[in-house]
Amino acid sequence: MDETVKAEREKRRIRRKRKRQRSSIVTIMILFIVTSAGVVGAQTQGYEVFYHGESLGYVQSSGVFKSAVERIENDLMECYNYDNIHLGNGFELIPARVENPMDLATCVKVLNSKGIELYVSGAAVLMDGQKIGTVTSLDQAQSLIEAYQNINSNKNISELKCVEVMVPLSETKDFAAMLSALKARTK
Repeated sequence: MDETVKAEREKRRIRRKRKRQRSSIVTIMILFIVTSAGVVGAQTQGYEVFYHGESLGYVQSSGVFKSAVERIENDLMECYNYDNIHLGNGFELIPARVENPMDLATCVKVLNSKGIELYVSGAAVLMDGQKIGTVTSLDQAQSLIEAYQNINSNKNISELKCVEVMVPLSETKDFAAMLSALKARTK
């Protein structure tokens, strides 16, 4: 009986040893897979920047793109002396694998080189419901209407109003051109 007990104990020991080995191998494989996926994901996740369907490049995070847009808008605000200029719409950030992402300076350079249309939070001036033109701010539109009403105080003035709109900067008119357009409409 002593031999059978020893043999049974040896069999149990061998089974426990195999079970530990299998568990260790499975644990190591799971750790390897998780670590590999994490490393690959961390190195390759980013965004591809599109403007009206054209790929401009890749950025590591959306923050890089947003910072580049803010920098360009701030430079444009100083250049045009308007505080309501925005880069055109049509941008799209799509998650993608990134191998060679643009840094902030490169992203700014690429955006500047694409000829992206500039927009302004301006105002449309309406006379009797018809659009006369747009100016770069609501204040400018209101002062234009006041100036026109002061000039034509004795005439029957049509209904003038202004409405806030987002328009391309290229479509806005200066104060004198808008005043001339209003005068031409009342003659």
